[in-house]
Amino acid sequence: MIAPVLAAMSQMELGVTKDLVVILVAAALVALVMQRARMAVIPAYLLTGALIGPQALGFVPAPEGLGVIAHLAIILLLFGIGLELHLSALKHRAVQVTLVGCGAVVVCTSVGWVVGLLFGLSAPVALAVAMAMALSSTAVVLRVLAQRRELHRIVGRLAFATLVIQDLAVLGMLGLLPLLARWAHGGPDPATGVGWEPFIIKAVLRLAGVTALAVFGRLVFPRLIRESTRARSPEVLMIVGVAMATATALATQALGFSLEMGAFLAGFLLAGTHFRYQLGAQIGPLRDVSIAVFFTTVGMKLDPQIVIRFWWTILLSLSLVVSLKAVLIGLSCWACGATGRTGLGVGICLAQAGEFSLLLLGVAHDRGLLSDTVIAVGISIVILSLVLTPTLIGAHRTIAQVAGALGPAPWIRGPLIDPPAAAASDSDQGNAHVIVAGYGPMGRRTVERLETAGLPYTVVELNAQTVADQAAQGKPFLFGDIASPAVLESAGVHEASALVLTVPDEEAVLRACTAARHRRPELFIAARMNSAIRSEAASRAGATYVLVDELAAAEAMVDAVVSKITGGRPSGSAS
Repeated sequence: MIAPVLAAMSQMELGVTKDLVVILVAAALVALVMQRARMAVIPAYLLTGALIGPQALGFVPAPEGLGVIAHLAIILLLFGIGLELHLSALKHRAVQVTLVGCGAVVVCTSVGWVVGLLFGLSAPVALAVAMAMALSSTAVVLRVLAQRRELHRIVGRLAFATLVIQDLAVLGMLGLLPLLARWAHGGPDPATGVGWEPFIIKAVLRLAGVTALAVFGRLVFPRLIRESTRARSPEVLMIVGVAMATATALATQALGFSLEMGAFLAGFLLAGTHFRYQLGAQIGPLRDVSIAVFFTTVGMKLDPQIVIRFWWTILLSLSLVVSLKAVLIGLSCWACGATGRTGLGVGICLAQAGEFSLLLLGVAHDRGLLSDTVIAVGISIVILSLVLTPTLIGAHRTIAQVAGALGPAPWIRGPLIDPPAAAASDSDQGNAHVIVAGYGPMGRRTVERLETAGLPYTVVELNAQTVADQAAQGKPFLFGDIASPAVLESAGVHEASALVLTVPDEEAVLRACTAARHRRPELFIAARMNSAIRSEAASRAGATYVLVDELAAAEAMVDAVVSKITGGRPSGSAS
């Protein structure tokens, strides 16, 4: 009796393993090709899934067996996005910038709802699709803007602020989907109101539960993360972070919401702490592998026959999504104080659908709100819009020139972005600063000299207490390992004028030199090494200037001896 069950389980595990290997191999090949072509990999993963899935070549005949891996992937993805969702993007003209994001979400959703009704969709289905298409791709847009070094310009800053608002709106959209599903399936009679009271009471209790969970996480999660950093073990930090994400995801699911909402909430609760950069760097490799699996499995939902059958609907819908979002988001920016050229530039950068669009479509499909045909068309639109994104961002300045003569709206008294900040953002030197790694004796002395010279700086330090104490004084301190590429980028390596490595760990210095030189070939890198033997290795790794501790100590000792013998005269002076 037991033997057949065990044999079936073993066969099932073997099938899942084979499917996972096929997905990873296909994703690896696609990533290599996209890297060589300098194109975004997410849409390529989606297309790969459609190609190798059961509807096409059939290399993965049953992707449902990868459900657990796909759920873990989306938890890590949304946890990572939540970690990056710090509200500092809203600090400049906070009210106006918030209005831009909210206006963009509301207007795009409203117009999209009407368009969906015109396409023959029912009201709840059209609203679900409109909410999904109103969102843009945080991952792709920020990556492309960072590669083009436009993230700190006016358009980049407004785009990022709008993405922050969009990502926050996802929480409400996920909470609204159960209501839309109930509406689509008939549910209680809206005329008589019969049956709505228990539903409303349950909804209020669920919202209260999520609120209590958020308060609990805000109080407890930072303390747990701080405790995990005491041993300075990156493995402990990663495990604690992933445990928080999965536990919060399961808690929100128990409250009647989705796993994805909980994972996003956990990341958002930690986004305001000093640990978000290092935690994001730690889960980054695991998240990247999971993203490849997730988006590839999502692509398997595409039915090529449906795509071929409705190709004209897909192309028409794609044109409407891209054009309407560019114009509507541009108008939202213009109405709140941006010039026509800046507003349209932001709209063009955010004209695509994104990873949260796929999430909403998937959740709506799982709840029976969307049919197979609708979700296939929706995923096709998302894929094609993501493929167009690098080209659109690359051409946004040229296209936005059509609105170049349009100034801010007449009812706006001040610009959307303060002029000094805008000028700094649009100059290549406005954000130039020095990154100092380590806050030991050498790091402290370096910071003192930079402060005396009036030069801006950012300190990257692995002592959590030091970071907390210095940050409490308003100093620009960041918790993380400088050898991590993600931490380097968070510290602003793309805009830095110099990188000073004062940490005593020689291997970390070498890794940091290599990572920084790869991202900024022209960056000045000053590195500290303990011995003369390793100084050549630092130079090969990319260091511009190498200070060797033992040589510096020898020179200082010789100077002291010569000064004593010569009666205080400087070394090297004539007798």
